[in-house]
Amino acid sequence: MITGIHDRTWQNLQLNAGVFLKNFDFSGVSTVGELKTLIADAMLDEDHIMGATRGGGSFQCKPMLRSVEADGLRTACRGSTVSDGWSVRMTGTLLEITPSNFGCALGMVETSKNGKAIILQPREKLNESDFLPTLCWVGDTSRGFMLIELLNALNVKGAQFSFQDKGEGALPFEFQAYTADVNDANAPCRIVFLEEEAA
Repeated sequence: MITGIHDRTWQNLQLNAGVFLKNFDFSGVSTVGELKTLIADAMLDEDHIMGATRGGGSFQCKPMLRSVEADGLRTACRGSTVSDGWSVRMTGTLLEITPSNFGCALGMVETSKNGKAIILQPREKLNESDFLPTLCWVGDTSRGFMLIELLNALNVKGAQFSFQDKGEGALPFEFQAYTADVNDANAPCRIVFLEEEAA
């Protein structure tokens, strides 16, 4: 039997659903221990934790490729394809519903307080402040952690909150990443692998 399984297969697995963190700065982290401490601190702060999810999530970093059409070109050949950039998205479904993550789902929203009431008012105008500087997913691997960071993330699907009898409310999201300006030639994301130090 021919198979892709080899001696290192079980060391190269991504495990479990992970956690979504907003505005999570891990730039100074160089070890798994440091990352664990940073994640634990972030999970205590509603400004960072998106909340519990159901059904995991997904990440897509898709090149926007275009084939140049020309008379006589019968099939795509190297050089006839042009890159128009990247489409970078992260999706999931929140099971934990808070004013903070519901506001992120709405995207364009004004938040105010009236006593104990927190009021979310969707607005028409998109402001610079509506973009999350970073949205990061952190997941376990067999060797440590994997991080996927979206830059300038905005939920492009709006709020689609569903609720049911004998069930829990669910709030799906689909964040798209944006470059900071037109001169940035890189995809607006980073993927980082951080491995445990060998014993």
